[in-house]
Amino acid sequence: MTVDWSIWAFQYAKSDMPRDFFGGTLINSNTGRVRNPMVYSLIYGGELGDEHPILVDTGMKGDWSPSGKKYKNVENPKVILGKVGVRPEEIEHIILTHLHFDHAGNLDQFPNAMFYVQTCEYEGWKQVYELPGALGSDTTMWPLSSMRRADFDMLEELLAAGRVTFLEGDTELVPGIICRLARDSHTFGCQWVEITTSDGPYVIAGDCVYWYENIEKMWPPAYVQGNTWNLIKGYRAIRDVVKDDLRRIVPGHDPELFKRHSVAEIGLNPVAEVHIGKGQETRIA
Repeated sequence: MTVDWSIWAFQYAKSDMPRDFFGGTLINSNTGRVRNPMVYSLIYGGELGDEHPILVDTGMKGDWSPSGKKYKNVENPKVILGKVGVRPEEIEHIILTHLHFDHAGNLDQFPNAMFYVQTCEYEGWKQVYELPGALGSDTTMWPLSSMRRADFDMLEELLAAGRVTFLEGDTELVPGIICRLARDSHTFGCQWVEITTSDGPYVIAGDCVYWYENIEKMWPPAYVQGNTWNLIKGYRAIRDVVKDDLRRIVPGHDPELFKRHSVAEIGLNPVAEVHIGKGQETRIA
């Protein structure tokens, strides 16, 4: 049976941020601001005759952020997935690249999904919430500056309901879809997704790669809650997978993503059609 996958990347909201937050200090310091996209992705395919959708991340809940910053053009998962003809209740597998608020919100919107997260990511944030005083509770302080407690509590509820699967390092989720652990890089247990297609391998990087520029110049961003040397290690691993064809990467927050692929402006935000699997058809025409 043939295994192939299509890939769409969605901007579900946008923000205005300093360029060096994403592109790195020194090379992007004092270079102004950027309207950055907030992104999650859908993979669709599998064995011929048994195609199904897999979601990578779930966006953020409303326009709230831990720092109090507001986001524009926020669209919920029902609206976002509807742009390519998929409903939230159809999603049975959701890969969470990490647990930051803008990637792991809306977990309650997917009633039939199993969620996949690296054990070290869950355990790392659990320990942060146990820090004494404000360090373990105040989102205006650095440790929890990208975390929403309600999202973590929802993950715990799903765990109790048997709907969370912890991964221990690199794991082939289904044929052609591999979760790759980038331990202590962007976060404690961030992961990226390697996707086998008829056209060669693709990577959904989550925040293991904010911008193409990070991996093109091997230059980490300014905001990291892990180890920048491990980000460099991750960049090398991703480059090895895509054979230095960096267009095959879906970064976490790069406006360039929506310039390097076929794009449709649907609703408040664009959809990038990154790859169409063999025998499948465009969904953004």
